[in-house]
Amino acid sequence: MALAELGKCDWCGIGLESGEGWRLVKPARNMGAAFCRLEHVAPWLTEKNDWHILDQVEVPPSADPFCAVTGNELDEAAMYLIRRHGDVEVVDGFSGPEETLKWARAGGRYAP
Repeated sequence: MALAELGKCDWCGIGLESGEGWRLVKPARNMGAAFCRLEHVAPWLTEKNDWHILDQVEVPPSADPFCAVTGNELDEAAMYLIRRHGDVEVVDGFSGPEETLKWARAGGRYAP
């Protein structure tokens, strides 16, 4: 299974087109999950946390090498949340699930 094949939200089950929603990936473990809304990331991580095994996941080329929450340099255990806006890929990296939860609960990249 490739990242593009994550065709439904792993929290609510709604269908997703190829360029829709959010993709959470762990490149070092070739794992991923998909979400229709940012608000579905936090409950999924705390209550379900059921990852898909993918063929090959690479660190997104546009990823910043630093955690979006702590500012620390990311290592192999990093997680990336990917959102596509048309032809633009927006990537935020996290040191681990705690940082991802904190970021998602606060409203993400554009939180006040």
